Amino acid sequence: MKPIAALRHWAAQSLLRRLWLWMTVSVVVVGLGTTALSYFFAYQEANELQDAQLRQIASLVHRWGGLPTVALDPAGADVDPDARVVVQKLGAPIGAHGLQLPAGLQDGMHVVESGGHAWRVFVREGAQGRIAVAQRTDLRTDAAIDSAQRTLFPLLALIPLLALLSAWVVKRALRPLRNMSQSVDARSEAELHPLPEQDVPKEVLPFVRSINRLLGRLAAAMEQQRRFVADAAHELRTPIAVLSMQVDNLKPLQLDPQARERIGALQQGLRRARAVVEQLLSLARSQGEQALQRQRIDPAQVVREVITDLLPLAESRGIDLGIDHADAVQMLTDPAQLYTLLRNATDNALRYTPPGARVDLRVIRSADSVVIEVQDSGPGIPPDQLERVFEPFVRLPGAEGEGSGLGLSIIRQIAQRLGGSVSLANAPEGGLILRYTQTLNAARSG
Repeated sequence: MKPIAALRHWAAQSLLRRLWLWMTVSVVVVGLGTTALSYFFAYQEANELQDAQLRQIASLVHRWGGLPTVALDPAGADVDPDARVVVQKLGAPIGAHGLQLPAGLQDGMHVVESGGHAWRVFVREGAQGRIAVAQRTDLRTDAAIDSAQRTLFPLLALIPLLALLSAWVVKRALRPLRNMSQSVDARSEAELHPLPEQDVPKEVLPFVRSINRLLGRLAAAMEQQRRFVADAAHELRTPIAVLSMQVDNLKPLQLDPQARERIGALQQGLRRARAVVEQLLSLARSQGEQALQRQRIDPAQVVREVITDLLPLAESRGIDLGIDHADAVQMLTDPAQLYTLLRNATDNALRYTPPGARVDLRVIRSADSVVIEVQDSGPGIPPDQLERVFEPFVRLPGAEGEGSGLGLSIIRQIAQRLGGSVSLANAPEGGLILRYTQTLNAARSG
């Protein structure tokens, strides 16, 4: 029972295996049954044919006109024993090749024992007397079996061929499901549009429609969450701005050093809260459903715009910000989304780079893709945390700066919408390198 249980477990892991197994079992059962019936009918047909030959010989002898006085041994009997047929007149002398047959044997087919062998005997009465035509049953059986086997072997050889053919047919029939699964696997978590229902087998169509209804509910829930985040962040901007103004109004007052220290801490907290609100708004926009406006651009131009916008922040911290390398290349992308991605990446690098260091940006062209790098001179990230920091609100213990843990999450979401990928690596000379990679003709729907 263990092999059967193992086979059932193997088949239960795959619909393709299950269908192939049952089709193979059906082919084997039907094939063996057909083979057995074919063997039986071929065997019967061979025996009937040999009986017909005995009747024909008897008829020819009677038409010949002269019945044998002794048993006839046909020419060629010594060469081909399987064809040996004995013809003799009942009641006549037996002779060298004759058989001991009862003189009163009735007309028709009989099986008679003579000389230690069983003989198939046909008796017929004619105008000149009664004649017997006989042939050994073992020779007849061998000939019948040989004839039946000639029909048996092709059917047995056909069974494994049909099993292989059934596997190919099942695999081809399930191709739409494989194509659909590959299409779903290639989607990002933000692509929740329904699965196509055309060319889907009707047996699978209810399941596909159920998945589409689930995708619709997920899309509605994510849109509701995005709107909540955007509305909450938008509502928080005004009170934070008012609080910042009120704190700034306290600066001209004559306050003791301890109060000024607390006001400075409050200002720092408000700046961080304002940064969190702005990044929440940016996160909500990156999750939005607005279509991408793709066009062919020079990514180095977008890099220069980012540097121009963030140069005041870099100068305030004494950081050398600039383009280290820029290949001439044109890429198909949304310039506004690419700008948001690079601005978040560069802003994140400036906040974690110590004063007096540098942040370099590069545009590198490979065979079929563009790589944009943002390298800082900060402390880097432990290798086991390089992937975890892309999760929302994740900040490493002991990390300096005013980050909220949303910048890298926003960058990855924008990269996925653009059809690219983003990764982090520690630079050999120290610092962190953020790489955004996109094929030259990426065209993922947004």
